Amino acid sequence: MKVRAPGRVNIIGEHTDYNDGFVLPFAIDRYVEVEVGPSKKFVLTSKLYNQTVEVEKNQRRGTWTDYVMGVVWALEQAGYRVEPFEMQIDSTLPTGSGLSSSAALEVASAVAIVKMMNHKIEPKDLVQVCVKAEREFVGVRCGVMDQFTAVFAKKDHAILLDTMTMDYEYVPLNLNNYEFVLIDSNVKHELASSEYNKRRTECEAILKALNKRSFREITEKDLAALGLTLRKRARHVLSENERVLKTVNALKEGRLLLAGCFLYESHASLRDLYEVSCDEVDFIVGFLKGRAGVLGARIVGGGFGGSVLALLRKGYTEFSFEELDMEYRKFFNRSIKVLRVNSSDGVLFSHLISPEFESAT
Repeated sequence: MKVRAPGRVNIIGEHTDYNDGFVLPFAIDRYVEVEVGPSKKFVLTSKLYNQTVEVEKNQRRGTWTDYVMGVVWALEQAGYRVEPFEMQIDSTLPTGSGLSSSAALEVASAVAIVKMMNHKIEPKDLVQVCVKAEREFVGVRCGVMDQFTAVFAKKDHAILLDTMTMDYEYVPLNLNNYEFVLIDSNVKHELASSEYNKRRTECEAILKALNKRSFREITEKDLAALGLTLRKRARHVLSENERVLKTVNALKEGRLLLAGCFLYESHASLRDLYEVSCDEVDFIVGFLKGRAGVLGARIVGGGFGGSVLALLRKGYTEFSFEELDMEYRKFFNRSIKVLRVNSSDGVLFSHLISPEFESAT
């Protein structure tokens, strides 16, 4: 039994999904694919890492296997019986590039296991199982955007997701002569995971300091009561939520130049207020800014490396990327990777999750 789940790109709305904010992701045509079958033991094989590992139930290894076994644990926590299996894992999705390969692995694994066991699960419950696996088993305090996108994404659309209410709306991606391109910095700084969790702790400290239950209750006037660092973090979240809604309107109205401006604003906020960028990524964004055919660019993902999302004219010359690569090599002694992507369906539209849900849609 084979199941695949896509990675994702978040157009805008970074570090807002765990703060009851808005996000605007779309799934991409790069996937994690798993094939699963019954076994007497849990045996996991990754073609990417060229490893076959036998794992005990509830065993944390601090490796890629935790994402699968975390799903097993979370499914059982939710009341679903899981018997041992063999799983083959393959991927066309780069790891460590801010494209959510971990969530794709979780979602593909969860759907495959559920189908193997003949269970029924509603899509939003599937999302929560995968989020629980990453937060409580793997130990990364993620939001819900990545797993939600891997499940609910619809080809040729982005998803405007309100992570407080879990309401969502499909936004058509009518880009005309423009496209989104990912530029992988080929760097992932070691502090990425620890600093990600630190930002979450800082956001919790903001709510506590202001005696608020949610960032949706905070206004600009409230920020005066915070110290400098927490004020910067809060200002990013508030302004980024506004940019998401403005970008949705710009896309609906076909005002791509304006949407691109919001991408640049988002990057500046992530660099200066949330402080999750790095020299390599800033260099790429700075190189692109103001160049003919480029409407906007920003860091995507958790930060401290990974990829840059650029909105640019179709057919943007490879020579321009060669020039960027040459300059990047000169400063950082490493190369970029350019990844052109198309939008994709999530598992809701490509795999049978719940017969009742499918018939209702």
